Amino acid sequence: MEPIIVIGAGGAGLLAAARAAESGARVVLLERNARPGVKLRISGGGKCNITHDGTMEHVRSAFLPREARFLKPSFHRCTNRDVRERLERQGVATMVRDDERVFPVSGHANDVVDALVQPLYALGVEIRLSTKVEGIIADEGGVSGVRTSAGALSGRRIILATGGASYRKTGTTGDGFRWAAALGHTIVPIRPALAPIRVAPPLPPDWRGIAVRNGRLTVMMRGKHHASWAGDILITHEGISGPAALGVSRDAALALESGPVDVLFDFFPDRDHAALDTDLLELTRSRGARTVETVLDEWLPNRMVPWLLERAGVPSDIRGFALTREHRRAIVGILKQWPIGSVASIALDRGEVSAGGVSLDEVDPQTMHSRKVRGLYLCGEVLDIAGPVGGYNLQAAFSTGYVAGESAAKARPEESSGPRERL
Repeated sequence: MEPIIVIGAGGAGLLAAARAAESGARVVLLERNARPGVKLRISGGGKCNITHDGTMEHVRSAFLPREARFLKPSFHRCTNRDVRERLERQGVATMVRDDERVFPVSGHANDVVDALVQPLYALGVEIRLSTKVEGIIADEGGVSGVRTSAGALSGRRIILATGGASYRKTGTTGDGFRWAAALGHTIVPIRPALAPIRVAPPLPPDWRGIAVRNGRLTVMMRGKHHASWAGDILITHEGISGPAALGVSRDAALALESGPVDVLFDFFPDRDHAALDTDLLELTRSRGARTVETVLDEWLPNRMVPWLLERAGVPSDIRGFALTREHRRAIVGILKQWPIGSVASIALDRGEVSAGGVSLDEVDPQTMHSRKVRGLYLCGEVLDIAGPVGGYNLQAAFSTGYVAGESAAKARPEESSGPRERL
């Protein structure tokens, strides 16, 4: 009996292989890297943000509406609780942080990967590492196999779980998009998502490594609000990273295609100008003999204060008791709308995920079966799905992979799950 062929041993591929084998199918898992789960191993800074806690409706609501509609069936079939229980059965305890992100208690992404890989051997999955897929073979009946660096492999059920086009060094080089396009699928343009933002002019070099907490980053296009995200930013050698920067990067990249884009930062999003002015007045009065620079060190990273005061036009050596209303207004203005700079670029390869991919209109959300090609199933980041930072994208990969594996195992190789266009 020909096997189900799973291409890619990332989060989606590992769950697809596991579920197909659990459903009684013979499975061959192909991975171009020397070990499985390479991108998983570095996710979350090596700690692996497995999923997001809460109801699956809550998790689903974080995606764009069309993505959320598509994910509804798979999120029902494989929930965040299911994923955690799967890991816990393999001895990997999980924990929920205050921000509802789920991590392994050990803090090691390798433990998560091992817990997903080890059961595959017991299930009889044939894992072929260091095997590069060079193309998918198809005929008028649908897919019929794959060409690999080790030769051809026959199979009438193929699960495409190759990931997107970010972090190319992990093997996500966009091959899946090319193969799907060659088989007749529409590829929504690939763009960066959850990526650092390079700004111009460059920020001061000695700011590198500064983390600014609990602010709000806003993307401006032609002077108008385009998108924003609450959270931390991290100053890098090229611009900004951190949760807020990653959160707006997809919108910023899309806006950048239409014209100049700027980014602003609000250090105190929970206080309006008047409240912040009152707080500043009280602070400077209580420390009247100190310079405004040392006073603001209590609010901001000290390396940033002199530069921000200069941009506000306020002398850094002025004493608190001498600070005028105009001075306070200028300081509050830059604290509420710090113009970080213009967006110079957002690198696709630096993103945690990529947006775009196989059009969701061409995939059955109930089965992950292609509506174009008989026997082809698609899951994970190869689809046009990109959620926010926080474990959402891994959950989408796990859920769609689970459904693809189960559906492929239940289907007869010669059958389709509905009308298909001929190749």
